Amino acid sequence: MKSRLFLGFALVAALVMIAPSGRASAAMAMPAALATLVGSWNCSYTGPKGTSHSTYTISKISDLWVQGTGDEGAYGDRPAHKAFFMIGYDPKKHMYVSMGGDTLAGDYGTSTAAAAASAMKMTYVNSYPADPTHEKDVWTYTPTTITIASAWTEKGKAMTSKGSCTKQ
Repeated sequence: MKSRLFLGFALVAALVMIAPSGRASAAMAMPAALATLVGSWNCSYTGPKGTSHSTYTISKISDLWVQGTGDEGAYGDRPAHKAFFMIGYDPKKHMYVSMGGDTLAGDYGTSTAAAAASAMKMTYVNSYPADPTHEKDVWTYTPTTITIASAWTEKGKAMTSKGSCTKQ
């Protein structure tokens, strides 16, 4: 009986915490960068270990989130693999959040980019797992293209790469 009562209190407490407080806020329109992402993309990536090609399909899951899956090509010693991700916008923190992973062991992460909802260019910084190389990715969106410029440190050496995607 005590466990059911505790479960009941826990459920009520959870509902109170997630219930909207105060007056209802107006629905936010989907940020332009997220709306741009919806669709199918062909991408190429060129870095210190060569070039790879990937395809992605991205769909809207709400006005603040998109999700995607894709096939990423082999790159250096990394074999071709499947990828999955979500990208969202937090209007309270004015921040984009990207999280995802793939079918290779230990390959996952979360990045954030402080930017206005209207931004079409943003700098993502890895936030989890903590990245001692301080990788930064600058994403620039247009209605039909995405460009990505990355910079990081590997074994004490400054590294860069670039990526580009075209909407199909």
